[in-house]
Amino acid sequence: MFKVNDFTFYPGYGVGIIESTSVQMIGSAEVSFYNIKILENNMKIMVPLKNAAEVGLRPLLCENEIRKVFEILESKTKQTFSRKESWNKRYNGYNSKLCSSCLFEVAEVLRDLYLLKVEKELSFAEKKMFEKAKHLIVKEISMVTQRPENYVEEQINRIFI
Repeated sequence: MFKVNDFTFYPGYGVGIIESTSVQMIGSAEVSFYNIKILENNMKIMVPLKNAAEVGLRPLLCENEIRKVFEILESKTKQTFSRKESWNKRYNGYNSKLCSSCLFEVAEVLRDLYLLKVEKELSFAEKKMFEKAKHLIVKEISMVTQRPENYVEEQINRIFI
């Protein structure tokens, strides 16, 4: 599926690069791994080749898919969770989306938290989720479009003004 030097998205951590593949003995079986370096913090992750899809490892978005991310951010009427739902239920739902491999779901979290932020101050945990969602989106779009992260962040900020 992936080759060495391919960029990939690892759920919850963001953009990484396949540095190598390796084979390890696990019990009596040989298991092949992708050795991934997460670009944000240089963290190393080993993902078994056979489980890559199950853990949500995916290639970066195509340029035409980026437009859909911006459409989700711009759609300020639909919200995933009602503002009247308990904080705990919203938090769990948003956290699940942040840890998914779907950047469209991450965009929904960013949009929803921004709309909530307009109405009331976000809790500390919600602020962290907001920043994480924004960061995951900015990093991937920046890599795909080969634009500086601050340029992409500025585009996103303009949506929310």
